[in-house]
Amino acid sequence: MHRNGRCWALLALATASAANAQIQLERVEVVGMSPVAGLGLPRDQIAANVQTARAADIERSQAADLTSFMNRRLGSVYLNEMQGNPLQPDVNFRGYTASPLLGSQQGLSLYVDGVRLNQPFGDVVSWDLVPKVAIASVTLNPGSNPLFGLNTLGGALSVQTKDGLKNAGSALQLQAGAFGRRTAEFEHGGSTDEGGHWFVAGNKFREDGWRVDSPSDVNQLFGKLGHRGADSELTLSAALASTDLNGNGLQEQRLLARDRASVYTRPDNTKNRAALVNLALSQALGEHWTLAGNAYARAILSRSFNGDLNDDALGQPGDAGIPNGVIHRSRTQQRNAGFNAQLGYDGPLLGLASKSLLGAAADFSASHFTQDAELGDLNPDRSVSGSGEMPADSRVDLLGRTRTLSLFASSVLTLGPATHLSLSGRYNDSRLRNRDAINPGGGPGSLDGRQRFSRFNPAIGLSFDPVAGVNAWAGIGQGSRDPSSVELGCADPANPCRLPNAFAGDPPLKQVVTTTVEAGLRSAAGAPLAWNLGLFRSDNRDDLLFVADDAAGFGYFKNFGRTRRQGIELGLSVQPARGLTAGANLTLLDASYRSAETVNGASNSSNDTASAGRPGVDGNIAIRPGDRIPLVPRRMLKLYADLDLGEAWSLGADAIATSGAPARGNENGQHRPDGVYYLGPGRSAGHAVLNVTAAWKPAKGIKLFAQVANLLDRAYSTAAQLGPTGFDAAGNFQGQPFPANANGDHPLRHATFFAPGAPRSVSVGLKLGF
Repeated sequence: MHRNGRCWALLALATASAANAQIQLERVEVVGMSPVAGLGLPRDQIAANVQTARAADIERSQAADLTSFMNRRLGSVYLNEMQGNPLQPDVNFRGYTASPLLGSQQGLSLYVDGVRLNQPFGDVVSWDLVPKVAIASVTLNPGSNPLFGLNTLGGALSVQTKDGLKNAGSALQLQAGAFGRRTAEFEHGGSTDEGGHWFVAGNKFREDGWRVDSPSDVNQLFGKLGHRGADSELTLSAALASTDLNGNGLQEQRLLARDRASVYTRPDNTKNRAALVNLALSQALGEHWTLAGNAYARAILSRSFNGDLNDDALGQPGDAGIPNGVIHRSRTQQRNAGFNAQLGYDGPLLGLASKSLLGAAADFSASHFTQDAELGDLNPDRSVSGSGEMPADSRVDLLGRTRTLSLFASSVLTLGPATHLSLSGRYNDSRLRNRDAINPGGGPGSLDGRQRFSRFNPAIGLSFDPVAGVNAWAGIGQGSRDPSSVELGCADPANPCRLPNAFAGDPPLKQVVTTTVEAGLRSAAGAPLAWNLGLFRSDNRDDLLFVADDAAGFGYFKNFGRTRRQGIELGLSVQPARGLTAGANLTLLDASYRSAETVNGASNSSNDTASAGRPGVDGNIAIRPGDRIPLVPRRMLKLYADLDLGEAWSLGADAIATSGAPARGNENGQHRPDGVYYLGPGRSAGHAVLNVTAAWKPAKGIKLFAQVANLLDRAYSTAAQLGPTGFDAAGNFQGQPFPANANGDHPLRHATFFAPGAPRSVSVGLKLGF
């Protein structure tokens, strides 16, 4: 506690020191009004706290990928490393998530060059498929912005890729680091006098991983061809990716204390293969009008192979003959295609200067999901050897199709010299069809079903300058998300799922609707101090939550009446001296349930059965309005500084401090360990991590660079979950840790599982430009 308190105090002093410094002018930012390239707005005309970054910012940070950069430099962003792989984190913003894991609360949208990358099956985001080397700029749009379509509950991330016009030349980068990490990147771009341009980039990433049996192998290739004329531009881009990732997930606290590199069970392997083609067009139509749009097609094949503890063996004697291991296999094939088209207008409207757009979009997808389970035995190293026995009831063969049609419009009206009113809205109409290839017909246990969701989401905002040098904004908007195939198939408390391995036919879930209100102040464009201070509140109705069941890793989706995420954001950026840039982002975040609900809480010491004197067995917990949502920290503070020492040397540092958060399964916040049946605090502790970088350019076109991540070698965790444990303190299987109680039930031992953060690591690299 004292050490964490000193970290917060030192970071706060550094923030205050930076705020008192004299700074230089920050660049003026133009932000797109929608995911499709077209009309843009200066930042001070947008009624939201938009954050942007460029390729140079990402490169200078030496972050391994886009998610790591956002965690270091963007306000209100934090990671939960639930999967235990650096390329598979849950990315969270203001308490909303974009995750590669089915079962996470998806609430953020990701766009690359106008293509929505949230996958049809579960709205998940595979961050390992985003090519960092091809990124030109990143824009984080906060709140429920209807222009960014479905799943934009808490925000949308819009990525634009490089082209040969702005990225002419060639570069090759090699890097090596701790835990067997090796990376290679290349890029080449160019253009002709006639307006033709091209760009190609690729990267290879390999590492052994810092935890047991956790290697990763990533291969990405990106290319773009285009032509820019006097009043038009046409581009064709393609992206290919092949990844092989091992992330062995959460670890039980006693085993983690013995060896932080250990894993609970293994392996946990995910292979992704993806291809994307995108054709984009922009055409000026006279003085005021512009037509822009894109058409795209995408294919993804994902396969998983997971060795797990067989929860049916828990509570059973060793001679019961029930295998204590199980291998889960799944295969998900997804294809989607669609288009976006918008007509932009930049000119007078109703006697006022305006920027307006009117557009339409369509997306069609087909998914095929199969899974099975093979019983097996746990080995001494907690890997699983299969027996060949495959229970028939573990099989799933599900085909899903979706169709989403959308109409959207927006207008920003200039009411005065520095006053701008924004109006926007989007109508979405979605249809989803599931077909069960094993049990068709729609009867009991069948996954067959059809659902339709439609809704109009509006938004209104106002930005103005109350005094010289200060810009103010206020706005309200709505967003919505439709339940996906996986959520509709895993919504029954009586048939919980170890995603993505189990489904059950259930009544349909409801559409999630989010309303966000925010307001704030910031430095106006051209002001000598770059700062922002804002308030926000996002209320979800019929939120989709994945609620933990009595078996570790199991759970089910359910609509939860109302939830709320609200907070305060403060950002500063300063240049106190020539060559020195420093900044800070502080977030105070409150994420809470606003409705009463009863959910399963077998691993929570406060469940009704334990309170009645029978600990260690199944039970429920009551969630009350005001209880905190798990995995969401209350405080986040980020500091960074970059220093150029002449033309040759540069140094950098960033610090990330995050407070603790309740564990999943501790939704009521009442869990208290007893050291016998219930182990661990039921929450993750706060932590602070410091990273430092250095770069040297000995000659033109040559750069040597180095990084030390987690310089102070802090042992920390980014998330926690309650669940039963099948092992003793030495890591040996123990299915029946206690004798039967008065009811004849055998209690289980329950523990807190943690997502451990990576220890200190050192990396060095070389970049050649020519």
